[in-house]
Amino acid sequence: MNGLPPNIGFHLALGMMFGFVALHLAFVVILYLLFATAQYCMFRKATVPLPWLSYIPVANLYPFFRTTRVTMWNWLWLLAPVVGGIAILLWHWVGVAVCAIALILYLIAAIRWHARLFKAFGMNPLWLLGLIGLLVPYLSSLVWIGFVVLYCIIGFHSGIRYRPYFDWEGGGPPSDKDPPAV
Repeated sequence: MNGLPPNIGFHLALGMMFGFVALHLAFVVILYLLFATAQYCMFRKATVPLPWLSYIPVANLYPFFRTTRVTMWNWLWLLAPVVGGIAILLWHWVGVAVCAIALILYLIAAIRWHARLFKAFGMNPLWLLGLIGLLVPYLSSLVWIGFVVLYCIIGFHSGIRYRPYFDWEGGGPPSDKDPPAV
């Protein structure tokens, strides 16, 4: 032979696979840190307490909910996919239907939260139409990168300001005569 080990192809393929996984993981970590830093800047603009929670995956919903002015009961929507998964384990076909319904309800809640976030910073909620791209198989990763870019624009752009009374009709501070927004 030519002096190469007999299984060099396997080792080469394995090394390439681990290199690809490491490169992908590094890209995901960098993207997450950029997203979390943009959230941190957004939460600081909104003068929300504990903006550093943006770096902790589930805890970042606390300042997010404070910024969008939704109740903390919205944490329960995070249980919808869990309930759906348990339903699949217990009832199989009925569980698949329950899981689908739970996922749809969770997505509706998430879209509502983001519409309120964009409204709070004076951006058009029509940017959420980009979520349609999640339905296209190879376009979905670009949609997530697009949302990171939107968060960066909101967080880092000095011209975009938080409007604390975004959910009131007059746009200013509420008075006793104003009805609450729904």
